[in-house]
Amino acid sequence: MVHPKNILLVTISLSKALATPIVKRDTPSAVASVSYALPSLLTPVRQAPSPSYGVTPNNTDFEIESFEEFGKQEDPDNPLTIYRDGGGSCSIGNRTIWFFCDTSGYQNDTFKAITDNSLSVARTFDEPSLLTDATSNSLYSYGWNPAVPYTAEEYPWRNRPSKRYVMWTYTNCLQVSENRAVQYFHLYKYNSLSSTSDWGNTMATLDFDPDTEMLTVTRDKQVTFPNTTYEYGSFANMVVDGVAFLYALDTKYSSKKDVHVARVATDSLSQYDTYQYYDASTKTWSYNQPQPTARRQSAAVMSNYMPYSTGSMFYSEYHNAYLLVYFSNWADSTFRVSYAPSPVGPWTTDDKVLYTVPQGPGGYDYGGVAHPQYYQDGPSGKALLVHYSYRDTSYTYTKAAKLVFK
Repeated sequence: MVHPKNILLVTISLSKALATPIVKRDTPSAVASVSYALPSLLTPVRQAPSPSYGVTPNNTDFEIESFEEFGKQEDPDNPLTIYRDGGGSCSIGNRTIWFFCDTSGYQNDTFKAITDNSLSVARTFDEPSLLTDATSNSLYSYGWNPAVPYTAEEYPWRNRPSKRYVMWTYTNCLQVSENRAVQYFHLYKYNSLSSTSDWGNTMATLDFDPDTEMLTVTRDKQVTFPNTTYEYGSFANMVVDGVAFLYALDTKYSSKKDVHVARVATDSLSQYDTYQYYDASTKTWSYNQPQPTARRQSAAVMSNYMPYSTGSMFYSEYHNAYLLVYFSNWADSTFRVSYAPSPVGPWTTDDKVLYTVPQGPGGYDYGGVAHPQYYQDGPSGKALLVHYSYRDTSYTYTKAAKLVFK
């Protein structure tokens, strides 16, 4: 199964070996940066107590007490009707920001603008479907500027219906400090209307200035992990005691059934030579980045019979466990959960079903992600905000819902 957002994506899995070669850069200087104002909509997050590396899980029957649908996520003050998919969230500057993938705007059912990613800000935790759009809020002609800047190689291809680069994300940001976060995006290139290649992933660093309320988004490389490696951080990520754990799917050799992980200190995320890579077969970390030429199932931190699609990882106080809440790569519109006593496992692989969301007339939903920062009145993790891409008759848009455990 592939994401239904565009039928052209069926070529992605076939194009790994045929993708355009990546040109390495010799300079560490930033290649792309953009700044824009964030709305003053504060949603401070109570930081959960920092867990130890190893914990003892409890409350792991994952019985659901309630599931409440909030409907389409939208900005009611936007002059356009917005449709979008994918995405993830995180906290920065006491705000909750949301990245989304393909974002299009219509006025009276007339197409006005499109961009391959956008950013919005949550208005309140009480009404999670209400957003304020920060980068797709004007009546422009075709081609908004994306929330993530283009590099020099990508810029000449901007706003083309074909032969363009796109950056999409299907997981949450990584909060590094109060005013800094990181997000990983899949980087694709449309070579033509019938050929799409996966270039790997790219890391965007987000810096918020509380004095000017400006957010600066910077990419220091066009490709952080090319398609010849595991794309660390793009499947899921989390921070434990100042260390970022970055999870990647093996899409080429395991068909998304194996998950590999890297770690790095949060203050060294852009120092790629400080990354370490885990081998589950030996339970050791190495500075030598694996170069997969075949399936490395024994080295994977997680290996499952069911292929993964999208998800998010975090520590849950309520379960005293590390959780992965995810959609599989099956077309069943279902949230599932796995848990572990440490970031490297052992992770459960019984594919425990949490909830199957209603399917739209356009078919199965996709892009399911959990957002644990929304409900922290009690122990974090007892209640979760989840969102997913809902396929209506002609359009796709994201919907939010609240899941509460017994």
